[in-house]
Amino acid sequence: MKSVQKLFRIIEALERHERMGVTELARETGIAKSSVYKYLDTLQHLGFVTKTETSYALSLRWYEIGRGIRERRDVFQVARSELDRLARQTGETVSLVVEEDGDAVYLLQVSERERPAAPVEEGGRIPMPISVGGKAILSYRPIEEVEVLLAQHELTDRTDQLISELQTLRNQRMVIERESPSDGTFSAGTFMGHRHVVGHDEPYQNLHSIAVPIRNADSYAVAAIEVSGSKESLYGRRLEDEIARLLVNASKSIETVLLSQ
Repeated sequence: MKSVQKLFRIIEALERHERMGVTELARETGIAKSSVYKYLDTLQHLGFVTKTETSYALSLRWYEIGRGIRERRDVFQVARSELDRLARQTGETVSLVVEEDGDAVYLLQVSERERPAAPVEEGGRIPMPISVGGKAILSYRPIEEVEVLLAQHELTDRTDQLISELQTLRNQRMVIERESPSDGTFSAGTFMGHRHVVGHDEPYQNLHSIAVPIRNADSYAVAAIEVSGSKESLYGRRLEDEIARLLVNASKSIETVLLSQ
Protein backbone atom coordinates (compact mmCIF):
# COMPACT_ATOMS: atom_id res chain seq x y z
CA MET A 1 0.00 0.00 0.00
CA LYS A 2 2.78 2.45 0.85
CA SER A 3 4.46 1.71 -2.49
CA VAL A 4 1.25 2.52 -4.35
CA GLN A 5 0.86 5.75 -2.39
CA LYS A 6 4.42 6.78 -3.25
CA LEU A 7 3.88 5.94 -6.91
CA PHE A 8 0.84 8.19 -7.14
CA ARG A 9 2.56 11.02 -5.28
CA ILE A 10 5.12 10.99 -8.08
CA ILE A 11 2.42 10.85 -10.77
CA GLU A 12 0.49 13.72 -9.18
CA ALA A 13 3.66 15.82 -8.88
CA LEU A 14 4.39 15.30 -12.59
CA GLU A 15 0.81 16.27 -13.43
CA ARG A 16 1.17 19.52 -11.48
CA HIS A 17 4.56 20.50 -12.90
CA GLU A 18 4.51 18.91 -16.36
CA ARG A 19 8.22 18.01 -16.39
CA MET A 20 10.60 17.33 -13.48
CA GLY A 21 13.96 15.79 -12.67
CA VAL A 22 14.61 13.08 -10.10
CA THR A 23 16.00 15.55 -7.53
CA GLU A 24 12.99 17.87 -7.91
CA LEU A 25 10.58 14.97 -7.54
CA ALA A 26 12.37 13.68 -4.47
CA ARG A 27 12.22 17.14 -2.89
CA GLU A 28 8.54 17.64 -3.73
CA THR A 29 7.31 14.17 -2.68
CA GLY A 30 9.67 13.44 0.21
CA ILE A 31 10.61 10.13 -1.41
CA ALA A 32 14.26 9.04 -1.58
CA LYS A 33 15.96 9.78 -4.91
CA SER A 34 16.84 6.12 -5.44
CA SER A 35 13.19 5.12 -5.01
CA VAL A 36 11.99 7.94 -7.26
CA TYR A 37 14.33 6.75 -9.99
CA LYS A 38 13.06 3.16 -9.71
CA TYR A 39 9.42 4.26 -9.94
CA LEU A 40 10.17 6.47 -12.94
CA ASP A 41 12.11 3.71 -14.67
CA THR A 42 9.14 1.35 -14.26
CA LEU A 43 6.64 3.95 -15.47
CA GLN A 44 8.84 4.72 -18.48
CA HIS A 45 9.16 1.02 -19.32
CA LEU A 46 5.35 0.69 -19.20
CA GLY A 47 4.90 3.74 -21.42
CA PHE A 48 3.30 6.03 -18.83
CA VAL A 49 6.27 8.41 -18.53
CA THR A 50 8.59 9.92 -21.13
CA LYS A 51 12.16 11.05 -20.53
CA THR A 52 14.02 13.94 -22.16
CA GLU A 53 17.65 14.16 -21.11
CA THR A 54 17.35 14.25 -17.28
CA SER A 55 13.68 15.26 -16.90
CA TYR A 56 10.50 13.20 -16.91
CA ALA A 57 6.91 13.90 -17.96
CA LEU A 58 3.65 11.97 -18.05
CA SER A 59 2.97 10.40 -21.45
CA LEU A 60 -0.18 10.61 -23.56
CA ARG A 61 -1.10 7.10 -22.44
CA TRP A 62 -2.95 8.82 -19.60
CA TYR A 63 -4.98 10.76 -22.15
CA GLU A 64 -5.85 7.55 -24.00
CA ILE A 65 -7.03 5.93 -20.77
CA GLY A 66 -9.05 8.96 -19.68
CA ARG A 67 -10.65 9.33 -23.10
CA GLY A 68 -11.57 5.64 -23.14
CA ILE A 69 -13.16 5.86 -19.68
CA ARG A 70 -15.16 8.93 -20.71
CA GLU A 71 -16.39 7.49 -24.00
CA ARG A 72 -17.67 4.32 -22.36
CA ARG A 73 -20.19 6.35 -20.36
CA ASP A 74 -23.63 6.18 -21.91
CA VAL A 75 -24.50 9.73 -20.92
CA PHE A 76 -21.39 11.06 -22.68
CA GLN A 77 -22.24 9.26 -25.92
CA VAL A 78 -25.81 10.53 -25.88
CA ALA A 79 -25.10 14.09 -24.68
CA ARG A 80 -22.24 14.95 -27.04
CA SER A 81 -24.37 16.06 -30.00
CA GLU A 82 -26.79 17.94 -27.73
CA LEU A 83 -23.95 19.91 -26.15
CA ASP A 84 -22.60 20.82 -29.60
CA ARG A 85 -26.05 22.07 -30.63
CA LEU A 86 -26.59 23.97 -27.40
CA ALA A 87 -23.22 25.72 -27.66
CA ARG A 88 -24.07 26.86 -31.20
CA GLN A 89 -27.53 28.05 -30.18
CA THR A 90 -26.40 30.00 -27.12
CA GLY A 91 -22.89 31.05 -28.06
CA GLU A 92 -21.88 30.16 -24.50
CA THR A 93 -19.83 27.44 -22.79
CA VAL A 94 -21.76 24.21 -22.23
CA SER A 95 -20.52 21.47 -19.87
CA LEU A 96 -21.62 17.92 -19.13
CA VAL A 97 -21.21 17.41 -15.38
CA VAL A 98 -21.16 14.05 -13.56
CA GLU A 99 -20.57 13.10 -9.93
CA GLU A 100 -17.56 11.09 -8.79
CA ASP A 101 -16.59 10.59 -5.15
CA GLY A 102 -18.45 13.72 -4.09
CA ASP A 103 -16.94 15.94 -6.78
CA ALA A 104 -18.57 17.48 -9.83
CA VAL A 105 -16.44 16.37 -12.79
CA TYR A 106 -16.72 18.42 -15.99
CA LEU A 107 -16.69 15.45 -18.35
CA LEU A 108 -17.20 17.36 -21.60
CA GLN A 109 -17.06 21.04 -22.46
CA VAL A 110 -18.09 22.75 -25.70
CA SER A 111 -17.77 26.45 -26.49
CA GLU A 112 -18.11 28.73 -29.48
CA ARG A 113 -15.83 31.22 -27.75
CA GLU A 114 -12.07 31.35 -28.12
CA ARG A 115 -11.73 31.24 -24.35
CA PRO A 116 -14.41 29.09 -22.68
CA ALA A 117 -16.11 30.69 -19.69
CA ALA A 118 -16.60 27.97 -17.10
CA PRO A 119 -15.76 27.27 -13.44
CA VAL A 120 -13.12 24.70 -14.46
CA GLU A 121 -11.66 23.34 -17.69
CA GLU A 122 -12.84 20.10 -19.30
CA GLY A 123 -11.77 17.19 -17.10
CA GLY A 124 -11.57 19.40 -14.02
CA ARG A 125 -13.46 18.83 -10.79
CA ILE A 126 -14.82 20.89 -7.91
CA PRO A 127 -16.88 19.89 -4.84
CA MET A 128 -20.52 19.15 -5.66
CA PRO A 129 -21.97 21.77 -3.27
CA ILE A 130 -19.97 24.52 -5.03
CA SER A 131 -20.75 23.46 -8.61
CA VAL A 132 -23.94 24.75 -10.23
CA GLY A 133 -24.18 21.52 -12.21
CA GLY A 134 -23.39 19.62 -9.03
CA LYS A 135 -26.31 21.25 -7.24
CA ALA A 136 -28.60 20.37 -10.14
CA ILE A 137 -27.53 16.73 -9.71
CA LEU A 138 -27.92 16.82 -5.92
CA SER A 139 -31.44 18.21 -6.24
CA TYR A 140 -32.44 14.78 -7.60
CA ARG A 141 -30.45 12.62 -5.20
CA PRO A 142 -31.75 11.10 -1.91
CA ILE A 143 -31.28 13.28 1.17
CA GLU A 144 -29.27 10.52 2.87
CA GLU A 145 -26.79 10.57 -0.02
CA VAL A 146 -26.51 14.35 0.13
CA GLU A 147 -25.80 14.21 3.88
CA VAL A 148 -22.98 11.70 3.38
CA LEU A 149 -21.48 13.88 0.65
CA LEU A 150 -21.59 16.99 2.84
CA ALA A 151 -19.85 15.10 5.61
CA GLN A 152 -17.07 14.14 3.15
CA HIS A 153 -16.52 17.82 2.41
CA GLU A 154 -16.83 18.78 6.11
CA LEU A 155 -19.91 20.88 5.42
CA THR A 156 -22.20 19.31 8.01
CA ASP A 157 -22.84 22.75 9.53
CA ARG A 158 -24.56 23.71 6.26
CA THR A 159 -26.59 20.52 5.81
CA ASP A 160 -30.02 21.97 6.63
CA GLN A 161 -29.35 25.09 4.53
CA LEU A 162 -28.20 23.16 1.46
CA ILE A 163 -30.95 20.53 1.64
CA SER A 164 -33.53 23.33 1.83
CA GLU A 165 -31.92 24.98 -1.19
CA LEU A 166 -31.89 21.71 -3.14
CA GLN A 167 -35.58 21.19 -2.41
CA THR A 168 -36.27 24.68 -3.75
CA LEU A 169 -34.29 23.89 -6.88
CA ARG A 170 -36.25 20.70 -7.37
CA ASN A 171 -39.54 22.56 -7.08
CA GLN A 172 -38.48 25.51 -9.24
CA ARG A 173 -39.57 24.50 -12.74
CA MET A 174 -38.62 26.72 -15.66
CA VAL A 175 -41.14 24.84 -17.77
CA ILE A 176 -44.49 23.28 -16.91
CA GLU A 177 -44.42 19.62 -15.93
CA ARG A 178 -43.74 17.27 -18.79
CA GLU A 179 -45.58 14.03 -19.24
CA SER A 180 -45.41 11.57 -16.38
CA PRO A 181 -42.21 9.51 -15.97
CA SER A 182 -44.12 6.36 -16.85
CA ASP A 183 -44.64 7.82 -20.33
CA GLY A 184 -40.90 8.08 -20.79
CA THR A 185 -40.31 11.77 -20.17
CA PHE A 186 -39.70 13.90 -17.13
CA SER A 187 -40.11 17.37 -15.77
CA ALA A 188 -36.78 19.08 -15.17
CA GLY A 189 -35.80 21.15 -12.17
CA THR A 190 -33.49 24.05 -13.00
CA PHE A 191 -30.98 26.12 -11.12
CA MET A 192 -29.56 29.55 -11.85
CA GLY A 193 -26.24 30.13 -10.14
CA HIS A 194 -24.58 33.47 -9.58
CA ARG A 195 -21.06 33.58 -8.27
CA HIS A 196 -20.59 32.31 -4.73
CA VAL A 197 -18.72 34.67 -2.43
CA VAL A 198 -16.12 32.29 -1.05
CA GLY A 199 -12.91 34.15 -1.81
CA HIS A 200 -10.64 34.77 -4.77
CA ASP A 201 -10.33 31.11 -5.70
CA GLU A 202 -14.09 30.74 -6.11
CA PRO A 203 -14.63 29.05 -9.49
CA TYR A 204 -17.73 31.11 -10.33
CA GLN A 205 -16.15 34.49 -9.83
CA ASN A 206 -17.54 36.84 -12.51
CA LEU A 207 -19.64 34.04 -14.02
CA HIS A 208 -23.33 33.31 -14.30
CA SER A 209 -24.40 29.71 -14.83
CA ILE A 210 -27.57 27.70 -15.18
CA ALA A 211 -27.93 23.92 -15.08
CA VAL A 212 -30.53 21.18 -15.34
CA PRO A 213 -30.24 17.57 -14.19
CA ILE A 214 -30.28 14.54 -16.49
CA ARG A 215 -32.23 11.76 -14.80
CA ASN A 216 -32.89 8.08 -15.26
CA ALA A 217 -36.20 6.20 -15.08
CA ASP A 218 -36.11 6.33 -11.27
CA SER A 219 -35.85 10.16 -11.33
CA TYR A 220 -32.27 9.85 -10.06
CA ALA A 221 -29.83 12.41 -11.47
CA VAL A 222 -26.97 10.79 -13.36
CA ALA A 223 -25.53 14.02 -14.78
CA ALA A 224 -26.29 17.67 -15.49
CA ILE A 225 -25.85 20.14 -18.32
CA GLU A 226 -24.45 23.50 -17.28
CA VAL A 227 -24.32 26.66 -19.39
CA SER A 228 -21.83 29.29 -18.22
CA GLY A 229 -20.91 32.74 -19.41
CA SER A 230 -19.90 36.19 -18.31
CA LYS A 231 -22.23 38.31 -16.21
CA GLU A 232 -22.53 40.67 -19.18
CA SER A 233 -23.61 37.87 -21.52
CA LEU A 234 -25.82 35.73 -19.27
CA TYR A 235 -28.25 37.95 -17.44
CA GLY A 236 -31.91 38.62 -16.76
CA ARG A 237 -34.52 37.33 -19.17
CA ARG A 238 -31.98 35.89 -21.61
CA LEU A 239 -30.67 33.61 -18.86
CA GLU A 240 -34.00 32.72 -17.30
CA ASP A 241 -36.08 32.39 -20.47
CA GLU A 242 -34.08 31.80 -23.66
CA ILE A 243 -31.13 29.84 -22.22
CA ALA A 244 -33.27 27.91 -19.74
CA ARG A 245 -35.70 26.82 -22.46
CA LEU A 246 -32.91 25.53 -24.71
CA LEU A 247 -31.24 23.83 -21.78
CA VAL A 248 -34.39 22.03 -20.66
CA ASN A 249 -35.09 20.87 -24.22
CA ALA A 250 -31.56 19.45 -24.45
CA SER A 251 -31.88 17.59 -21.15
CA LYS A 252 -35.26 16.21 -22.24
CA SER A 253 -33.74 14.82 -25.44
CA ILE A 254 -30.89 13.17 -23.56
CA GLU A 255 -33.19 11.67 -20.92
CA THR A 256 -35.49 10.25 -23.61
CA VAL A 257 -32.62 8.54 -25.46
CA LEU A 258 -31.11 7.17 -22.24
CA LEU A 259 -34.48 5.77 -21.22
CA SER A 260 -34.88 3.98 -24.54
CA GLN A 261 -31.52 2.19 -24.32
